[in-house]
Amino acid sequence: MSTTTKYLLKGGTVATCVQGSDAAQVYKADVLVEGSTITRIEQDIAPAPGVEVIDCTDKWITPGFVDTHRHVFMTVLRANQCDYLLSEYFIKMAWTVQGTLTPDEIAIGTLAGCLDALHNGVTTILDHFHAAHTSAHADAALRAVLESGARVIWAPARQSPPTQLFPSLQWAGDTESAKWQREKLKELGAPNGGKLRPDGRVTLGLAYDTLGQGPIEAHQEFLTFARSVPVAVITAHVVQGPGILTWRDAGVLGPDVVFSHCNILADRPAPDDEMWAALKEGGAAIAATPEDELGMAHGNPVALDALRRGVKCGLGVVSTSPTPGRSFVERLRGRIVQDVVSANSGDIFTQMRVQLQWARGHDHERILAERNPATRPFHNKYNCVDVFRLGTLGGAEALGLSQLIGTVEVGKRADLLVFDANSVNLAGAADPIGGVVFHASSEDIEMVFVDGEIVKRNRKLVREWAPVARELKEKADAVRERWPAEKLEEAWKKWYETNGAPFF
Repeated sequence: MSTTTKYLLKGGTVATCVQGSDAAQVYKADVLVEGSTITRIEQDIAPAPGVEVIDCTDKWITPGFVDTHRHVFMTVLRANQCDYLLSEYFIKMAWTVQGTLTPDEIAIGTLAGCLDALHNGVTTILDHFHAAHTSAHADAALRAVLESGARVIWAPARQSPPTQLFPSLQWAGDTESAKWQREKLKELGAPNGGKLRPDGRVTLGLAYDTLGQGPIEAHQEFLTFARSVPVAVITAHVVQGPGILTWRDAGVLGPDVVFSHCNILADRPAPDDEMWAALKEGGAAIAATPEDELGMAHGNPVALDALRRGVKCGLGVVSTSPTPGRSFVERLRGRIVQDVVSANSGDIFTQMRVQLQWARGHDHERILAERNPATRPFHNKYNCVDVFRLGTLGGAEALGLSQLIGTVEVGKRADLLVFDANSVNLAGAADPIGGVVFHASSEDIEMVFVDGEIVKRNRKLVREWAPVARELKEKADAVRERWPAEKLEEAWKKWYETNGAPFF
């Protein structure tokens, strides 16, 4: 006798992008979910025995959001760095506090961060986990990811924390870290082809920000090893440096690579620009985090440029990744960034809005400067569908998951959101795409499905949040007690006075 869970989403409005089209599809239909899969999308599907019918009258059914760049564990440091400069952040967190976090602190930050994402309709996350300081830290983070119920590509970073901040930065333990991290990748990935859950909801990735330091052959060998494990995605930061070409010239660029930010690509109009061409020819993707990129002086966001050029791109929320072996200014100019839930919002709604309105404003600024009525547009160059696509199907394409998620289609995994179109925010909105992009928030999401499992119902997480919140507050308070603001400010002042004014 089958025990497959079945749900019939009855009488809703489906809103989804589809591959091969610049338009979105919006239509009335019932959606049948059997087990982990969408099996029928039709009007007037008759309820069958054993199927839970969910009334979706005046509801919108959309794909779950896909976050292509988040450092989930940093939820334990939420609101700690909202006003930091980028360089200040490194001294006050990445090179000090982060290295002292315990496995338990990492675990609760990761669990809370995944649940935060689910509450906001983010069903898939590429977790660039740069706090794998020991095997115990890695195990704690992975347990929390598995427990959360989110779909996650869990990508522990090949790096280690500094062993000395003053008088100069040192990474004395990196050789040993490289050894155990290699062993951990093989231990976790080899038995099940990179699946960290039997159903594949959690898979293994790799964060790799060290390319360019040391012999290139060592990096080529490590990445070849990681791909043989196999890891699903390899992710790295590129901001204003030459990282894209570094990867290309090393022969390690491929369709499994996701570069975060890539702000160096902004305002490069040449159609055959070398970096853009390398991305497209190599099949690599971009993870754009526009809210943080604009606020932290990384440069201008490039997500809609990527969409226009046919380069895979998705949106993301949070990241930070210290890389050993380079000077401070080189780090800041080359690849190191901060866009963390400890400093920014944790939802894709904000990323869609910021990206769209910045791109429009940037385009309008150019048009106004030209003062030529003949070049003034009849419509905006970019629209709501463009960023809705980036937040759903675009993200799935960037992560190599578009065959499974990112759209509402028969045969896809049931990663779905159900919005209340009669809510205070959405009532009266005729267009679900515009409503989601410009008006919706987490409070409007009634239900969240991941792999056919309901993880949010009646606007509340199925997982009880109060115990998680209590532990999160306890652990966050412990971190702040160890690292009071005065102590961190003293370290920052010492660094500033020793090294001069930083780049940012």
